[in-house]
Amino acid sequence: MGLRTRLVLAFLFVVLLLGGATVYTGSLLIDHTVRREAQANTEASLRSARTYIEQRLVTLQQILESLARRLRPRAALVEGATTDVRLSLERERLHYGFDVLSLCNAAGSVALRTRHPYSTEGNRALDPVVEKALKGEAARGIEVLHADELALEGDDLPRQAFLSLVETPKAKPRPDASEPRGLMLWAAAPVPDADGKTLGAVYGGILLNRNWALVDAIRDTVFGNETYAGKALGTVTIFLWDARVATNVMTEAGNRAIGTRVSSAVYDRVLESGQPWVDRAFVVRDWYITAYEPIRDPRGQTIGILYVGILEQKYADLKRQILRSFLTPVIVAAVAAIVLAFVITKTIARPVNELLLATRRLASGDHDHKPRTFRSAPEFAELVEAFGHMADAIGERDLALRQQNRELEVSNERLAQLNRNYMEMLGFVTHELRNRLNNVIFSAAALRDGYVGPLTDKQRDTAARVARNAHHLEEMIVNYLNLSRIEKGEMVLQPQLMELRKDVVEPILAQVRSQLDSAKMHVENHVGEGITFQADPSLLRIVLDNLLTNAVKYGRPGGRIEVATAQTSDAVQLSVTNEGEGISPEDLPRLFGKFVRLDQPSARSRKGTGLGLFICHEIIEKHGGRIWAESQFGQWARFTFAIPKVPPA
Repeated sequence: MGLRTRLVLAFLFVVLLLGGATVYTGSLLIDHTVRREAQANTEASLRSARTYIEQRLVTLQQILESLARRLRPRAALVEGATTDVRLSLERERLHYGFDVLSLCNAAGSVALRTRHPYSTEGNRALDPVVEKALKGEAARGIEVLHADELALEGDDLPRQAFLSLVETPKAKPRPDASEPRGLMLWAAAPVPDADGKTLGAVYGGILLNRNWALVDAIRDTVFGNETYAGKALGTVTIFLWDARVATNVMTEAGNRAIGTRVSSAVYDRVLESGQPWVDRAFVVRDWYITAYEPIRDPRGQTIGILYVGILEQKYADLKRQILRSFLTPVIVAAVAAIVLAFVITKTIARPVNELLLATRRLASGDHDHKPRTFRSAPEFAELVEAFGHMADAIGERDLALRQQNRELEVSNERLAQLNRNYMEMLGFVTHELRNRLNNVIFSAAALRDGYVGPLTDKQRDTAARVARNAHHLEEMIVNYLNLSRIEKGEMVLQPQLMELRKDVVEPILAQVRSQLDSAKMHVENHVGEGITFQADPSLLRIVLDNLLTNAVKYGRPGGRIEVATAQTSDAVQLSVTNEGEGISPEDLPRLFGKFVRLDQPSARSRKGTGLGLFICHEIIEKHGGRIWAESQFGQWARFTFAIPKVPPA
């Protein structure tokens, strides 16, 4: 991916990130603002609906107070109800649009009703509104009348109040299938005699069940009969408990949703807890921003719900319209930023690409190519000039380096020849020395062991010292011979099927037996029989010889040496452990280097070439394995190698 592409993508990422964050934040703010405004309007509409109903109650009470002061009700209570009085009050009921208008005496017994069958049965003394009127004070409220009470007030009122309950999604289960009760706007006023004493009370009410005129009047007053997208903007509902008894919410069929019930969430909050509810809700067939509040009777008991709702679609469309207006400048700014990004990246990328081309030409050896100078920014001109100086300096240095390389090649060839001569001479000399040294070792051992005649103790110690030094010289010669083979590439892996104990371990243990006896050390051989695999036994004997020789040399006199093995399905592992001073942690990483000798007091007192572990490392690597060392300083040291059962090709 080129520089210009990366710069453009970076600009696009920043623009899209900022634009997305702006749009997201803006949409949240718009949604919050519109929703808050809608809920505020809904709460205000609910207050207006409540005020309208309260005004109707006040008007109902005032009319009854006016009727109570007339002579006919007083005469009916004093002299008895006559047909003229009943007809007069019935005309008043019809004139004011009451569903109930009746008189009761001071004891609460009904004296006159203005609706067929004009019954005088029953007593209203326990009615809280009538009870207050009988005490001389007009009262009003919303009450629930049962079917038998409605029947006494008018034989057609139960039929008007009755409604079948409709199964409603998300509503709470209800055992009954109908609602026979009536919800009434209810008021009463005392009827005084000439002296102001209360003779009885006149009471009346307006049935809210199926009172379309009332809910439509509230809607028109609150929402102005406004429509949106062919639907009424606002809706009003009066619930008797959880059932709609008066509503202008319409069903899919175009009928009023009478008998449908409120959701369980609203039920719990409004009816059970007595708290208002303001939130969005799906009402019959549309989403509304709704507000519900409990309707309470004069005793303070919750008996129903007053609801208003505003069609959410209007606010959703308003939100989308505001969002579109908000998005337009954001999109324009994003497009402008993208265009500007292309222009800026082109201005930056062209000089950079020109410098890149010049750099490639310079890397290929063309020191004369110079990039074009761009005046788009002074920094680019300075960069081009600096590049030119650098190219000239590199050209001069390249010429000098080539001359030096030619001289180094000649020197390297001379040194290589000298090294080959040295290695050949080293191999020849060490081979000849080894032959002579074997005679020295044999003679010193024979002299020490008394084969040529008895010796004094001093002579025997001298012969033993000669034998030990000869052994050390032999070890050095063997290591130098092996180093010569490694350096000349003559140490070649020749794998064959071999048994570890018989072909490697036992021959080397026999070979170092004299050294073990001299140091009074014993070996515990835990290598079992039958461990066979493909390897070069002669090279592995060199490795084990070095490891055991080191164990004798650096182990504790009279101590123990352990040779152990382990194997997996594809590898064999051999370890040599000796008791003694061990190896310090800082020396462990450099043990297998060429000519490395440990800087420890015990190591400095022992002779060695520093090649043994290096040779071990090279041999094990030729087998495709690895070798490592472990130690607990002051107690023991362990050298382990692991090689695959099948050597590398």
